[in-house]
Amino acid sequence: MIEVRDLVKVYGKDVTAVDGITFDVAEGEVFGFLGPNGAGKTTTIRILVTRLLPTAGTARVGGIDVTADPNAVRRMIGYAGQFIGV
Repeated sequence: MIEVRDLVKVYGKDVTAVDGITFDVAEGEVFGFLGPNGAGKTTTIRILVTRLLPTAGTARVGGIDVTADPNAVRRMIGYAGQFIGV
């Protein structure tokens, strides 16, 4: 399960990439993350896979807070970004 509550990511002083999103993804659920360029999709995913720290809010993967125990989260998930070499 993925639980996201009031997630915010701000770069610098005035660039808000993610602005207070909240959503849940149940175990086994198929979930699409759609939106225009610059909507914060990649930033949100990077927070969920522990590549970025959120500015505010919480994100949990499998019941584990991504900021409190990132290593445990990484052991549960796999992530291949857009430009990964195979």
